[in-house]
Amino acid sequence: MVEERVPKPRGRAAAEIRTGLFIRDWLEKVGEDSLIGIHGALKSKIGRFNMLRPKAKWLRAPTYESFLKYFGHIRRWGLVEFVRDEPTEYVHEKLVSIRMAGPWPDARPLPPMNVVTTTRRIYRLSALGRRPEMQFLWEDPLVQSLFRAIMAGAVPKPS
Repeated sequence: MVEERVPKPRGRAAAEIRTGLFIRDWLEKVGEDSLIGIHGALKSKIGRFNMLRPKAKWLRAPTYESFLKYFGHIRRWGLVEFVRDEPTEYVHEKLVSIRMAGPWPDARPLPPMNVVTTTRRIYRLSALGRRPEMQFLWEDPLVQSLFRAIMAGAVPKPS
């Protein structure tokens, strides 16, 4: 008799703090937020979680780029929806070289600080994302386990 082996999830899906489930829980808690806000909250939660563990077993927070990619899959499934663009500003300071043009009295002045205006996209859970039967999409937005099951059923087993 051959046992059917259940594949272990790879990457962040195997971690104790699952990215998709965190996004859903965070948006249920706060209502709506920007990507940078959600990513910052996830990093904070992982940091607090790591404080209780030995350093060898620490979880690494996803990079912002990988988080954007993951969020893109969730957005394409329609689990979150765009609400609005929110204007925001931040101060961008130009870097100053340590090597100055001359001695201190002849040093060049510091460059001015620039205020950069930009927008942040705000998202919230959609009606589809709130439904409990969509749990499998939050756990694995690439639906790899579903595709594996379909392919395993479609290919006849050798006898």
